[in-house]
Amino acid sequence: KPRLERYVRALARRFDRTPVDSALSIRNGKPFVTKEQPGRRLRQVAAVRDLFRSLKTHVRDPIALRTDVVPPQATRASIGDVIVIRRGQNRLYLYEGMKLVRTFGVATGASRYPTPLGAFHIVVKWRNPWWYPPASDWARDAKPIPPGPGNPLGTRWMGISSPGVGIHGTPDAASLGYSLSHGCIRMGIADAEWLFNRVRLGTTVFIIRR
Repeated sequence: KPRLERYVRALARRFDRTPVDSALSIRNGKPFVTKEQPGRRLRQVAAVRDLFRSLKTHVRDPIALRTDVVPPQATRASIGDVIVIRRGQNRLYLYEGMKLVRTFGVATGASRYPTPLGAFHIVVKWRNPWWYPPASDWARDAKPIPPGPGNPLGTRWMGISSPGVGIHGTPDAASLGYSLSHGCIRMGIADAEWLFNRVRLGTTVFIIRR
């Protein structure tokens, strides 16, 4: 049996296939998700048993090796929501995988405090957040502002994995469509509340130039 087990392990190394997860990227300004591929795993215990029985009984009929399908962890269907922010257009696009769901007008960072470019994730979600002044001349001598009608963050905050940057509501609707913020992405209060209820922690956020 040990020799049979070694032989079957060698077969497994030859025929087993590791599953390939779907991968998310950005192509031509839109999310692109690669096609997943299932894996394959030889049923080694059953193969050893069948080979042993064949040798012991002197039966030389072909032995069918059985395998199990190994599903990938990430598939096109499981990618979920993806946010794409086009900084040059001051627009936010919400996708479900590769399907566009909604488009929003937003405000992005002023030229002195540009919204960062790259791939990020939502790492925190707060309802009715406090606003704390950033450490820059832009907010010199400013005091923290509690939740309420005058809060610069509106009623919702979705912080991304770039320090101090997030997607949030704003009471200044006139700023939407322009590059006026300290680097954050401002939305209408109702739009920010809708997006807050829709997306989850870990949602991918792509910020691109145009």
